[in-house]
Amino acid sequence: MKFLTALIVTMGISTAAMAQSVVVDVVLNPMGDFKGKTSDLKGEAIVKGDEVSAQNIVVNLKNLKTGVEVRDKHTQKYLETSKFPEAVLVSATGKGGKGTGKIKIRGVEKDIAGTYKVEGKVLKAVFKLKLSDFGISDINYMGVGVEDEITLNVNVPVKS
Repeated sequence: MKFLTALIVTMGISTAAMAQSVVVDVVLNPMGDFKGKTSDLKGEAIVKGDEVSAQNIVVNLKNLKTGVEVRDKHTQKYLETSKFPEAVLVSATGKGGKGTGKIKIRGVEKDIAGTYKVEGKVLKAVFKLKLSDFGISDINYMGVGVEDEITLNVNVPVKS
Protein backbone atom coordinates (compact mmCIF):
# COMPACT_ATOMS: atom_id res chain seq x y z
CA MET A 1 0.00 0.00 0.00
CA LYS A 2 2.85 2.42 0.74
CA PHE A 3 4.18 1.60 -2.67
CA LEU A 4 0.94 2.69 -4.24
CA THR A 5 1.10 5.87 -2.24
CA ALA A 6 4.56 6.64 -3.51
CA LEU A 7 3.53 5.70 -6.97
CA ILE A 8 0.67 8.10 -6.81
CA VAL A 9 2.95 10.84 -5.68
CA THR A 10 5.01 10.38 -8.73
CA MET A 11 3.16 11.86 -11.65
CA GLY A 12 1.85 11.08 -15.07
CA ILE A 13 -0.44 13.17 -17.20
CA SER A 14 -2.40 12.59 -20.37
CA THR A 15 -4.61 14.95 -22.26
CA ALA A 16 -5.34 16.34 -25.73
CA ALA A 17 -7.28 13.58 -27.45
CA MET A 18 -7.54 11.79 -24.10
CA ALA A 19 -8.57 12.97 -20.67
CA GLN A 20 -5.68 13.99 -18.44
CA SER A 21 -4.40 11.13 -16.36
CA VAL A 22 -1.51 9.86 -14.27
CA VAL A 23 -0.48 6.22 -14.40
CA VAL A 24 1.96 4.67 -11.94
CA ASP A 25 3.21 1.11 -12.37
CA VAL A 26 3.80 -0.65 -9.05
CA VAL A 27 5.49 -4.02 -8.64
CA LEU A 28 4.52 -6.18 -5.69
CA ASN A 29 6.81 -8.70 -4.02
CA PRO A 30 6.56 -11.67 -4.02
CA MET A 31 3.99 -11.42 -6.82
CA GLY A 32 1.98 -9.24 -9.12
CA ASP A 33 1.70 -5.60 -9.92
CA PHE A 34 -0.92 -2.88 -10.24
CA LYS A 35 -1.45 0.63 -11.62
CA GLY A 36 -2.47 3.79 -9.80
CA LYS A 37 -4.38 6.30 -11.96
CA THR A 38 -5.84 9.78 -11.71
CA SER A 39 -7.06 12.41 -14.14
CA ASP A 40 -6.95 15.21 -11.56
CA LEU A 41 -3.94 17.22 -12.68
CA LYS A 42 -3.01 20.62 -14.05
CA GLY A 43 -0.23 21.77 -16.34
CA GLU A 44 1.32 21.38 -19.76
CA ALA A 45 4.63 20.95 -21.55
CA ILE A 46 6.11 23.46 -23.98
CA VAL A 47 7.75 22.16 -27.16
CA LYS A 48 10.16 24.29 -29.21
CA GLY A 49 11.85 22.33 -31.96
CA ASP A 50 13.40 19.24 -30.37
CA GLU A 51 13.45 20.78 -26.88
CA VAL A 52 10.74 20.43 -24.24
CA SER A 53 10.13 22.06 -20.89
CA ALA A 54 7.51 22.01 -18.14
CA GLN A 55 6.95 23.74 -14.81
CA ASN A 56 4.55 23.28 -11.93
CA ILE A 57 2.58 20.29 -13.19
CA VAL A 58 0.36 19.48 -10.23
CA VAL A 59 -1.26 16.10 -9.53
CA ASN A 60 -4.00 15.79 -6.89
CA LEU A 61 -3.07 12.56 -5.09
CA LYS A 62 -6.33 12.37 -3.18
CA ASN A 63 -8.04 11.11 -6.34
CA LEU A 64 -5.53 8.37 -7.16
CA LYS A 65 -7.32 5.06 -7.81
CA THR A 66 -5.92 1.53 -8.00
CA GLY A 67 -9.06 -0.40 -8.74
CA VAL A 68 -9.30 -1.80 -5.19
CA GLU A 69 -10.91 0.35 -2.48
CA VAL A 70 -8.79 -1.03 0.40
CA ARG A 71 -5.59 -0.46 -1.60
CA ASP A 72 -6.77 3.10 -2.38
CA LYS A 73 -7.12 3.79 1.36
CA HIS A 74 -3.68 2.37 2.11
CA THR A 75 -2.19 4.44 -0.69
CA GLN A 76 -3.73 7.62 0.74
CA LYS A 77 -2.34 6.69 4.16
CA TYR A 78 1.24 6.11 2.98
CA LEU A 79 1.25 9.15 0.73
CA GLU A 80 -0.10 11.17 3.67
CA THR A 81 -2.51 12.98 1.39
CA SER A 82 -4.14 14.74 4.32
CA LYS A 83 -0.81 16.60 4.81
CA PHE A 84 0.54 16.43 1.25
CA PRO A 85 -2.43 16.35 -1.14
CA GLU A 86 -0.36 17.07 -4.27
CA ALA A 87 2.68 15.87 -6.13
CA VAL A 88 4.39 18.53 -8.22
CA LEU A 89 6.73 18.29 -11.18
CA VAL A 90 8.56 21.48 -10.18
CA SER A 91 10.52 21.76 -13.43
CA ALA A 92 11.75 19.62 -16.29
CA THR A 93 13.67 20.05 -19.54
CA GLY A 94 14.53 17.67 -22.32
CA LYS A 95 16.15 17.36 -25.70
CA GLY A 96 16.35 14.50 -28.16
CA GLY A 97 14.10 12.16 -26.19
CA LYS A 98 15.93 12.41 -22.84
CA GLY A 99 14.99 14.67 -19.97
CA THR A 100 15.74 15.69 -16.41
CA GLY A 101 13.80 17.55 -13.78
CA LYS A 102 12.80 17.96 -10.17
CA ILE A 103 9.72 16.43 -8.51
CA LYS A 104 8.20 17.15 -5.10
CA ILE A 105 6.37 14.43 -3.19
CA ARG A 106 5.44 14.50 0.50
CA GLY A 107 7.37 17.78 0.83
CA VAL A 108 10.61 16.25 -0.48
CA GLU A 109 12.20 17.47 -3.75
CA LYS A 110 14.31 15.05 -5.77
CA ASP A 111 15.98 15.07 -9.18
CA ILE A 112 14.51 12.75 -11.81
CA ALA A 113 15.59 11.56 -15.26
CA GLY A 114 13.79 9.69 -18.00
CA THR A 115 12.82 9.47 -21.62
CA TYR A 116 10.02 11.08 -23.61
CA LYS A 117 8.44 11.40 -27.03
CA VAL A 118 5.96 13.87 -28.43
CA GLU A 119 2.95 12.37 -30.19
CA GLY A 120 0.71 15.04 -31.65
CA LYS A 121 -0.45 17.25 -28.80
CA VAL A 122 0.75 14.92 -26.02
CA LEU A 123 4.19 14.53 -24.45
CA LYS A 124 4.67 10.97 -23.19
CA ALA A 125 7.39 10.55 -20.57
CA VAL A 126 8.63 7.57 -18.57
CA PHE A 127 10.78 7.80 -15.46
CA LYS A 128 11.51 5.79 -12.33
CA LEU A 129 11.45 6.85 -8.69
CA LYS A 130 12.52 5.27 -5.44
CA LEU A 131 9.82 5.51 -2.79
CA SER A 132 12.45 5.56 -0.06
CA ASP A 133 13.75 8.88 -1.47
CA PHE A 134 10.43 10.38 -0.35
CA GLY A 135 10.35 8.75 3.08
CA ILE A 136 8.12 5.86 2.00
CA SER A 137 9.41 2.41 2.94
CA ASP A 138 8.49 -1.00 4.31
CA ILE A 139 5.14 -1.13 2.58
CA ASN A 140 3.54 -4.47 3.37
CA TYR A 141 0.01 -5.79 3.60
CA MET A 142 -0.73 -9.40 4.52
CA GLY A 143 2.74 -10.56 3.48
CA VAL A 144 2.82 -8.72 0.15
CA GLY A 145 5.21 -5.78 -0.12
CA VAL A 146 5.83 -3.00 -2.58
CA GLU A 147 9.15 -2.75 -4.41
CA ASP A 148 11.07 0.47 -3.67
CA GLU A 149 11.33 1.49 -7.34
CA ILE A 150 8.23 2.53 -9.26
CA THR A 151 7.76 3.56 -12.88
CA LEU A 152 5.80 6.65 -13.82
CA ASN A 153 4.19 6.99 -17.22
CA VAL A 154 3.33 10.62 -17.76
CA ASN A 155 1.22 12.00 -20.59
CA VAL A 156 1.11 15.79 -20.62
CA PRO A 157 -0.66 18.15 -23.01
CA VAL A 158 1.69 20.06 -25.30
CA LYS A 159 1.75 23.77 -26.03
CA SER A 160 3.87 24.88 -28.99
